[in-house]
Amino acid sequence: MNHALSLLSALVLIPACSGPERSSSAAPRPKATLYEHATIRVGAPDWRTVDALLVQDGRVVAVGTHAELVEAARGLEVEHVDLGGRFVVPGLHDAHGHLQGYGDTLEIVDLRGAASLDEVIARVVARAANVPDGEWVRGRGWDQNLWESKAFPNHAALSAATPRHPVLLERVDGHAALVNARALGLAGLDGDLRGRDRLQGGEVLLDADGRATGVLIDTATGLVERVIPPPTLDEQWARVERAANALVAQGLTSVHDMGVTPELAARFVDRPLALRAFVYVWGNEGLEAAIRPRRHATAARANELVGAKLMIDGALGSRGAALLEDYSDAPGQRGHLLVPEARLRELVLRCAEAGLQPAVHAIGDHGNRAVLDAFAEVAARRPEFARLRPRVEHAQIVSAADWSRFEALGAIPSMQPTHATSDMPWAEARIGAARLAGAYAWRRLPGARTPLAFGSDFPVESPNPFEGLYAAITRTDARGEPVGGWLADQKLSPGEALDAFTRGAAYAVHREHELGQLAPGFLADFVVLDVDPLTATPETLRATRVLATIVGGECVFGALESRCVDR
Repeated sequence: MNHALSLLSALVLIPACSGPERSSSAAPRPKATLYEHATIRVGAPDWRTVDALLVQDGRVVAVGTHAELVEAARGLEVEHVDLGGRFVVPGLHDAHGHLQGYGDTLEIVDLRGAASLDEVIARVVARAANVPDGEWVRGRGWDQNLWESKAFPNHAALSAATPRHPVLLERVDGHAALVNARALGLAGLDGDLRGRDRLQGGEVLLDADGRATGVLIDTATGLVERVIPPPTLDEQWARVERAANALVAQGLTSVHDMGVTPELAARFVDRPLALRAFVYVWGNEGLEAAIRPRRHATAARANELVGAKLMIDGALGSRGAALLEDYSDAPGQRGHLLVPEARLRELVLRCAEAGLQPAVHAIGDHGNRAVLDAFAEVAARRPEFARLRPRVEHAQIVSAADWSRFEALGAIPSMQPTHATSDMPWAEARIGAARLAGAYAWRRLPGARTPLAFGSDFPVESPNPFEGLYAAITRTDARGEPVGGWLADQKLSPGEALDAFTRGAAYAVHREHELGQLAPGFLADFVVLDVDPLTATPETLRATRVLATIVGGECVFGALESRCVDR
């Protein structure tokens, strides 16, 4: 039997092979499963290979040669799974994503890649034609940096094309939105808005007559979102489940979900998903509610509330990231802080007192410095603070004076490789050549106790981890440009990049003792691939196919789902 046929046959044998549907008549789980005839990468740092893996009760029992594991399994009832020479790596983490947000994008208008405002409007009009008059039309993913003008849009053309529906369209980064006239009216943002009180951490862009252009920055989007009927908790959870089922097909076994409500967090800790979720509850407001509910994950696929997501600034693409000096392409503008620095220190301290790991969004060099200053002040008051492993989410633009502070403070840089390759066409225009030295600096920030934790920030970027690995290794776009890579001194080796998606991400949630590697006692999270990500060419790596995803010893995605035994 050739390798492809033996793999497909083997997938039929994997216990509890997937599909979103669950069967109540699943066969009893065998006492042990021996995965054999594969190239199995055990994990960082050396990424050594073995050809067999023995799993029992959701955990790895042993790794080694086929002969060694047959001997180790002596006396057990063993299911043999022939992987047909394919490749296995530890389960991949996305260390920064948004499950409900990704589930939303599977339902709303997808605006990613739209090359002009006209294309955005055409996609919205097509959706509005199937929506009853008066109901909201929502979309996400527009990026004015892809358009010829590069300027923020005005709502006039959108409003003329959608007179019967209120419309809200989030920018690709989630830190700005374009709304139409009907939405502005419902939110009380029509008429002359000059003289209104200034928002903390946001802005309603105005034209020369003082009227809203339709673009809302950061907290200003809340002025419209508050008049949109919110989804029920059941609807939110359905989107989370849909997202999880889609993500395991891309090889993800764990997601660090950044910023959920306390009510939704309660669903996470009570209900399993196709993958394991480490939940960070939204903490800029209502942090006290974030302290409950909490539970350490003990079951094979239990979810866990581990921390609080805080935010200090906006995004670079919408000029909301807080900078120490002016934007190079917008003199006089330095972005904005979403909360005052004193308030951020209070929030971080409250996290420390509650034992919640703080994970703070910081994009600009001012934002990053404010976060590091807050960590330093809290650490001085509470010496045990470093044991929480505080995280800086994104850490995109960091001043040279602050590079070493990450390791000194034990602050984990939680970064997203595809942000660099998405932003590189316009990042220099935003911040100038000098500040690029601290931009997307994957080699400058990590240290011995602050390893990189990589993710994608989905749905801002694609959740496909192989696109992230490609970006980390090449620092080029899908066409291989620029030749040699953008800011090439920050490129990572394949092993270093894969480490950040496995062991480094597991460390970021205090689970390096049982996730991120395939070693005895570790949870049996792994993916079966058609290529070896450590030896594949970058182009081949980017096109990697996931053939099976196993979480806690259960197959949650497989190449022949319809022929797998249902759970």
